[in-house]
Amino acid sequence: MDESMVFWLGFYLCFFAMSTYVGFKKNNLVAGVLLGYVLGPIGLILLLMSSDRKQGTCPHCSQRIDRQSYICPKCEQKCYKQVI
Repeated sequence: MDESMVFWLGFYLCFFAMSTYVGFKKNNLVAGVLLGYVLGPIGLILLLMSSDRKQGTCPHCSQRIDRQSYICPKCEQKCYKQVI
């Protein structure tokens, strides 16, 4: 293989791995894998700019909690259907 081909293949695989990791951290692994595979570095940027759909903030204490939570684990207030 040519040196430039090895460089671009490594570059692509690096961004694919980073996109997969960011997708895993944002609880959206499928989007991370697909965007990393199809778009590479652009997919990573899109993932970093996207919002986390499975978590929101508690309206009472601003703690990051799951959107389906009934009670906030930090302040123990009811926050079902009030998560921002």
